[in-house]
Amino acid sequence: MVNDDKNSDWFWDIILRAGQSRPKLKAILSAFSKEELLKFQEEFVEASVELQDDPYLEFMEESEDGVEDIANWVVSKGKSYYDHILQHPNEVPNSVNDYTDEILHGVADEVCYEVFGESTGIY
Repeated sequence: MVNDDKNSDWFWDIILRAGQSRPKLKAILSAFSKEELLKFQEEFVEASVELQDDPYLEFMEESEDGVEDIANWVVSKGKSYYDHILQHPNEVPNSVNDYTDEILHGVADEVCYEVFGESTGIY
């Protein structure tokens, strides 16, 4: 399966700069407009959803939350790792329970709520 690169270089650059650090991503996103936060959250979710289906599912733990965490972790690792997993589904981790602090999903929602008083509404 090949991703048509729905995600922008802008998105992947932010992920790279955050370096799998939620506090670092929060600092980056805190300067964003609401529209930019929505765009970031939307791109994150789109990239993650791509991995929450076959053929990736057969290599992941079976719980729905586990699958989401694994997909979100893969996105959080950045574009080159994400692209690698797209090309090699059998290399997706079975679990990321020991690495959940490296998952960047949800940070944009936190910032949006703190800055603008509402969530992104994009899950």
